[in-house]
Amino acid sequence: MKKQLIYLKILQIVVDGILILGAFALAYFLRIGFYFSSDFPFNEFFLIAAITMPITLLYMFFIRAYKMSQQVISFRHIQRLTFVALENIFVFMILYYFTFREFFSRLILIYAFLLTLVLTYTWHVVFRWILKKASEREIGVYRTLIIGSNRPSEHIIRMLIRSKSHIKPVAVIDAHGSSKKMIHGIPVVGKMNLFEKTIADHDIDIILQVDNLEQSLNIINYALSNNIKYFMPPELLGIFQGNQILEEVEGMPFLKVHKDRKWWHSIW
Repeated sequence: MKKQLIYLKILQIVVDGILILGAFALAYFLRIGFYFSSDFPFNEFFLIAAITMPITLLYMFFIRAYKMSQQVISFRHIQRLTFVALENIFVFMILYYFTFREFFSRLILIYAFLLTLVLTYTWHVVFRWILKKASEREIGVYRTLIIGSNRPSEHIIRMLIRSKSHIKPVAVIDAHGSSKKMIHGIPVVGKMNLFEKTIADHDIDIILQVDNLEQSLNIINYALSNNIKYFMPPELLGIFQGNQILEEVEGMPFLKVHKDRKWWHSIW
């Protein structure tokens, strides 16, 4: 990962931790009132919240809530953070019970759950906006070479530019030659004989292959030997309409294709 993206991700994680603690503190004052109760000491409550917070952040890593390429404004991400908020409350309940035995109010837990979900999701949306602004200034972007000048490549380039993705197309190569000089402002630099030169001239971080399947093995081997990331959409293999899913069989990864993919395939 780019150094600038690492710094931004650290910022996201730190703010997440602060917001989780803030959600617990706000839940306390919403339930008790804006004062410190002697019947339910704030220092004990906040101590358990502080112990819970790093466990919750670790759980976020396990469910890939910090994955760069995911859609933040989506039901899937809300689902992730809902599980995070539930885990946050469950861990807090267990730790508090085994430490202090009795709990003052169950309503505080509901407040903490809702506040954790709302605050973290709002921050993740804001952070996505920060990433887009950073991408506009070419901070932490992955300079990307597109292989192919066909219609799918045009769609992918348009989508990456429109979404201001950190994956930034900078050059296009067409294996068989193309009359196009530009695709949505990205130059078509030539054929595969300029492959290595283009990578060197444009300081390429990612190769995204959308055409010329017969050259894929050579391209993948070059990417592996030169520490360059490689992406290939499943459409290049003739798989369309979102019917594909990556699945493990006895620890080995396979591309699984469903004729009619049901909603439960993503969770079961």
